[in-house]
Amino acid sequence: MSNDFPFDQFINFKENNNLPAKTQKLNHTNNNTADLNLKQNQALNDSFFSESELSTINEELLIGLKSNVSTEKYKAFFEKTFYISQISDTTVVITVATPFIKKMIHNHYLQEIKEILFTALGTEYSIELLPIESISKTAPIEPTSSKQPSFKLKNMNSLTESDAQKVIESKQIKINTSKLKIDRSKTFENFIVGHSNNMAHAFSHAVAKDPGKVYPQLYIHGNSGLGKTHLLHAVCNHISDIKPHIKICFTTANDFMTEMVVAIQAKTIDDFRNKYTEKVDLLIIDDIHELSNKIRTQTEFFYIFNELQNKGKQLIFTSDKPPKEISGIEDRIRTRLSSALLIDIQQPDLETRIAILKEKAKEKDIYLDDEVINLIASCVKSNVRELEGNLVKLGAYSDLMNVDIDIEIAKEQLNLSQLNEEKLVSIESITKTVASYFKITLGDIKGKSRKKEVALARHISMFMSHKILKKTLEEIGEFFDNRDHSTVIHGIKKIQNLMRTDSKLSQQLYEIESRL
Repeated sequence: MSNDFPFDQFINFKENNNLPAKTQKLNHTNNNTADLNLKQNQALNDSFFSESELSTINEELLIGLKSNVSTEKYKAFFEKTFYISQISDTTVVITVATPFIKKMIHNHYLQEIKEILFTALGTEYSIELLPIESISKTAPIEPTSSKQPSFKLKNMNSLTESDAQKVIESKQIKINTSKLKIDRSKTFENFIVGHSNNMAHAFSHAVAKDPGKVYPQLYIHGNSGLGKTHLLHAVCNHISDIKPHIKICFTTANDFMTEMVVAIQAKTIDDFRNKYTEKVDLLIIDDIHELSNKIRTQTEFFYIFNELQNKGKQLIFTSDKPPKEISGIEDRIRTRLSSALLIDIQQPDLETRIAILKEKAKEKDIYLDDEVINLIASCVKSNVRELEGNLVKLGAYSDLMNVDIDIEIAKEQLNLSQLNEEKLVSIESITKTVASYFKITLGDIKGKSRKKEVALARHISMFMSHKILKKTLEEIGEFFDNRDHSTVIHGIKKIQNLMRTDSKLSQQLYEIESRL
């Protein structure tokens, strides 16, 4: 445990032997208001947190709510009149403005509040909502003593410094649980879909619409940086919006293992299991292959997998390889992972890379003309992160030097070799790639031949030049021996119509784009 943990913010060791009495002596009368006042003061004195700590926790809760609900709803239900008035060992008491707001929060936002508090404090609390109107009808409540200790045990007078440290360690274990913060900016709407990832996108979206029903176990695999984690965040965001009552646990295999080790050391392994088997509706584990050679972690995972599967809960895993290729995992784990719906994400094709760059440039307010974007997309094929890295580098250079990025600056800043420069996609490079794929000559495609296979290759070249490079009909027609725009339109529409019925053609287009 870190020596830097701020014990003095939680327990004042010097004052433990001189704690104030739990309640003050009061004149006992039959007055109902006085009785209620006494009970409320006793409840407040039972709070585990001081006023300043409650204020900090309240601020954290409001920040979480503000990022997860619309501005209008935040102002209507949470702004100004929503605050934590008490936290006991099991319950958080929250004061709200009116009974109507209490009803709205209880029906629509209670689970959201519980999850934010769990993330902040590491403990699951029940929530009690109290309208201000009901409180104002009673006598005012005196504020809690500023000398009140932050944590309170049943026999507080016997609390030693050693005991106190154990309490803090226990709390720290709970706070450091492996729950990733969901990125609200990653949604299905801003995920760029192409041939390489359309299946992963479609099945993830289907799971998000009906978790635990259509595909109760989903396994997405592919190289790093291809969008797997984006899809996981998109699933969480979609479910949070349409089914906020569903309890989501989003973690990584390494964090899962770390949490388990801490639980074993603290002798709280039953609590660890209970968290995953009783308090989770959707379990997402990123990079599941990192369980390799971790035998004890695999045993706990096996137990949790079976329990959640038997209860009809949703399970989603990602990895850089399919289950059969993961070494160092038990056969029983491999079998269960293989029983999931296996979907792979491949490297994005040229069209998808261009679309990703344009979307990222828009998000980051970076202006690049099509020639520069095509250059980056042509030279960087491995993953989305590298595409974004190059984009950010050019954006930073543009801001620093106060210049627009042209093709020469892009080549210089991205250290593109002569070989990479030659890969800049053009109508000619597309047509040459199509010719090579179908094993016909460039002259035949550009010429007057009407053979079926040549005409198909010519139409594909026209279609891809228009779709990927956004070239005009006149520019495309000029390259193909000055054909008029009506001929180009015919070729483009021919491919568009065939794609609706010919799955083989769609695969051919993907393979050609992958060669560009």
